Amino acid sequence: MPKRKMVQNNLLKNSISAYFAAIEIHNKPNFSYRYETVTLLIMNAWELILKCFVKKYIKSKSIYKKDGHTISIDKAIDYTDEYINKQEPKAFIAIKENLCLIEKYRNNIVHYYNEQLEPYIFMLTAKAALNYVDFLKKYFSKDIMANEGLFILPLGFKLPFKPEDFLTKRAANYISSKESKEFISSMVKVITDLNDEGIEDTIVVGFDIYLENVKRMKNSDLLIAITSQDAADANFAKINKVQLSDDPNAQKIKLSDDEIVKLYPFTYSDICKKCRADIPNFKQGKKFNEIMSSLKENNTYAYTRRLNPKKAKTPKTTLYAASIIDEIKQRYET
Repeated sequence: MPKRKMVQNNLLKNSISAYFAAIEIHNKPNFSYRYETVTLLIMNAWELILKCFVKKYIKSKSIYKKDGHTISIDKAIDYTDEYINKQEPKAFIAIKENLCLIEKYRNNIVHYYNEQLEPYIFMLTAKAALNYVDFLKKYFSKDIMANEGLFILPLGFKLPFKPEDFLTKRAANYISSKESKEFISSMVKVITDLNDEGIEDTIVVGFDIYLENVKRMKNSDLLIAITSQDAADANFAKINKVQLSDDPNAQKIKLSDDEIVKLYPFTYSDICKKCRADIPNFKQGKKFNEIMSSLKENNTYAYTRRLNPKKAKTPKTTLYAASIIDEIKQRYET
């Protein structure tokens, strides 16, 4: 194997090893110096993959300096940024800014001890991890998630995890050191600058309420949320569980059609089929109809919506929650 190809393969292999080491260490339930170690490894993974990129794509640049040592990660980032942005303008800028902020944290970590910066570093490292997977797939045709399926989990944080909960002036008030306040401000500034340049890809990431997928947010989304929270007089309440209620004092939220279907996934026909399968000697008769009529009035088990909510005389349909099956079974068998 030619030396150039061998060096390239070793850089790629070692980069992937560093990446998985970062994920595994981050996801350990109890681990001292979690982010000190994870940022070191995730940056090492990126440094090696960027040098591999330079080796593979940028023939006019060398990853070696005159003294025989390899170039710094900053130089590798600059080479890659210059090359990619010639092919796809602004395509690498958000990745570059994300890595620069992680490097800033890593290089000044002594100033951040005794500060609660974990949410901020999580947002950055989780995004760096996602960017790494996409970068590897795009430029090296290698899908490392196909078999492993590992990603950075928001350990120790209440869900849903929303970046805008932490990137506000109010949140920064709980940080004491000047260096930490400046670090948070620099994150917000980068988000603002990227948005001003029309770049939708951002430097941070959040997780949705069910952890079904990672939220790939836009800078405009973040800025709207951050501005709204800065202007608010009251704290926002996090809602981990939603249940429809007739209580006029209950907290009001808006649900999309998709969210309603998630809460109430079954039709009347679905319920009948499940009852036949789960309840011995089930009959769709008077007793069943009385049970259904009673449960239909309970928002815990059923939700009725009209085709046109503004008109009383309009077709309507009722959807049912999964929990209704156990309730029907219990009532039917007594």
